[in-house]
Amino acid sequence: MKNILFLMALMLLGSCIDKSKKDIPDTATYYRNTPLKSPIPYKSEDIEFKNVEDSIILKGTLTYPDTKSKSYPAVVLIHGYGRHDRDNTTYGHKSFLAMADYFGRHGIAVLRYDKRGSAESGGNFDEATYDDFASDGWSAIQYLKNRKDIDFNIIGPAGHSEGGSVVPIMASKYKLDYLILLAAVGLPYPVADSLYSSSIAKARGYSEKQIIREAKVNDTLISLALNMELGQALDDSIYNVAYRNRKDLSWLNGLEGENLDEEIMIEYIEYYGRPSFKKFWEGPTPEDYLKQVTCPVLSIGGSLDLNVPGAPNVAAIDQILKDAGNTQVTSKLIPNINHNLQPAKTGLPEESEHIEVTIAPEVLILMKDFILKQANKN
Repeated sequence: MKNILFLMALMLLGSCIDKSKKDIPDTATYYRNTPLKSPIPYKSEDIEFKNVEDSIILKGTLTYPDTKSKSYPAVVLIHGYGRHDRDNTTYGHKSFLAMADYFGRHGIAVLRYDKRGSAESGGNFDEATYDDFASDGWSAIQYLKNRKDIDFNIIGPAGHSEGGSVVPIMASKYKLDYLILLAAVGLPYPVADSLYSSSIAKARGYSEKQIIREAKVNDTLISLALNMELGQALDDSIYNVAYRNRKDLSWLNGLEGENLDEEIMIEYIEYYGRPSFKKFWEGPTPEDYLKQVTCPVLSIGGSLDLNVPGAPNVAAIDQILKDAGNTQVTSKLIPNINHNLQPAKTGLPEESEHIEVTIAPEVLILMKDFILKQANKN
C-alpha cells in the first residue's frame, strides 16, 4: 500500500512540474495588504443565513458577476482549523477574499462566511464538531438554492485543511454538484497526525531522538483527550503536560511568557480539548466518507505542506475515490506549495508570516477551470 501511494505521489508531482510560470496571468496573483484591482466587475452583498438544525445565524459575504445573466456557478468556501472570519485572515493574508475576487472576475459566484462562533457568526465554536461545520456548509448551499433572484446553476463546497474533512461529510449526507479539497487529509487521522508532528519537527532541525520524545508527549496528550471529560480539568491537564515538556515540543521550544501560553492554547488546548478531536480520532476515517463521494472532485495538495503532507494525502484521496468507483477525480500535487497554498521554501507554518503572495496562482487557476468545466456540463 505504501509503495503504491509513493508511486502515485510521484506521478501527481510529475504531472504538475512542467507548468510554465508564463502561463500564469498577473490577475491570478494576490499580495498581502494590497487593494483589489479596480474596476470591480462583480456585485458584493453582506448576507446572513440560518442553520435550522442548530438555530444559529451565520453571517458572510456573497459575490457574484455583475452581468445581464442571472445564472452562475457558485462555490461555498469552508474554513480550516481554528477560528476564522469570512476572509480566512491569516498573517495578514485574506485567502478567501482573494478567491472571491478572482472567481468573481471569471463568472463564478462565491459565498464565504464567518466560521461558527467566530467574528459575526453565532454558535459555540468550542463545542462544535465536524458534523456541525458540515451542517453550516450545507445551510450556506441551501441559502443559495433558495435565492429567487439568482439562479446558481451548480453549487459546490471548497474545503481547506479541516474544511477538507468537513466537505466529504457533506457529500455523504447531501447531494452536491461537485466538491474541492484543498490540503485535505486522506490518510487515517492517527497516521496523518503522526506525520504532521514529525514533518514539522524535522523541518525545524530536530534529531530522531528528539522526534521520538515529542511523539511520546503527543501520545500522553492524546490519552488525556480520549479519556477525560471535556472541560477545565482537561484544559488544565493539557496545559500542564505541554508546559512541563515544552523543550521537547517543536511548537513551544524557545517560547516564554505570554507567547508560550498563547501557543499552548492554540496548538494544544484548542486541538486536543475540542469535542471534534475525540470524534474524528475514534470515529469514521476520511476513507469512510470519501468512498461515499460520487460527484466530481478536485483535490489539490502542496509538496511543501507539512501540516497535511501533500504527497501521501493527495495520493490516498485519489486512490480511495477511484477504488470506490468515482471516475470524475482530478488530483494535483503542486511543487513548492505550503499548507496555506502559498509558494514556499520550507513549508514551516511560521514562514507564512514572511511570504507576500497570499495564494499560489496555480491553485486559483485550477479551481476556476474545474468549476467552469462542471458548469459547462449542464
